Amino acid sequence: MKTYIYTAVLLASALSKGYGMDTSSYGHQSYGKETVNSIQANGSVLLEGTKVLGAVNINGNLEADEASIGSLHVNGQVGLTNCLVSNQSVVNGSLSAENSNFQGEISISSQKILLRTCSVSSLKVREVMGYRGVQVVDLRSGTKVTGSIVVDSGNGEVWLSSNSEVNGSVSGATIVRK
Repeated sequence: MKTYIYTAVLLASALSKGYGMDTSSYGHQSYGKETVNSIQANGSVLLEGTKVLGAVNINGNLEADEASIGSLHVNGQVGLTNCLVSNQSVVNGSLSAENSNFQGEISISSQKILLRTCSVSSLKVREVMGYRGVQVVDLRSGTKVTGSIVVDSGNGEVWLSSNSEVNGSVSGATIVRK
């Protein structure tokens, strides 16, 4: 009986503050216009107008639209539109983002990353095990990287559209103007 009362008190406390409890799940999960502390998932996750105060940790795919995320760690595909990531983003897989703001470093292990109309503090492209091809960072439609871009493999290309810019240094990659 004490366990049930304790659980009810914790739930009421979290809800009274306007925050959802930490969420851990398997399979497909969808979140709407709500605030949660964190998300831990194995499978696909959809965020639509969701505010995640802390970390989003996913083994699977993430699609987010108009979401605010504390930090991001995804092993899989990531698609972001009109999103804000306040702290570090770690992606082991593909990343495609549009009109999104990455206030912390993006650390990614991928063959290609596509950013359209984004703001990025810095970008580190880690090697992909067994991949010998060129790792591409495609910056389009006015994307701005305020810090540096580092490609660990030394075999990278930064595709830079005419209205995109990198204010910091670029190492391990050549810049290709598009």
